[in-house]
Amino acid sequence: MNNVTYAKLCGGVSLVWVLGLLLVPPFAEIVEQLMLLFLSTNAR
Repeated sequence: MNNVTYAKLCGGVSLVWVLGLLLVPPFAEIVEQLMLLFLSTNAR
C-alpha cells in the first residue's frame, strides 16, 4: 500500500468517525462509555 492510498484510507476513516460522533448520538454514547471504562480500569 503506497502513501497516497494510506492517506486516503486514514482520511476516510477519520471523516466517518467524526461524522458518526457528531450525527449519531447512540454511537457517541457508546464511545464515551468505552473511554470512561478504559480510563477507570487503568487509573492508578
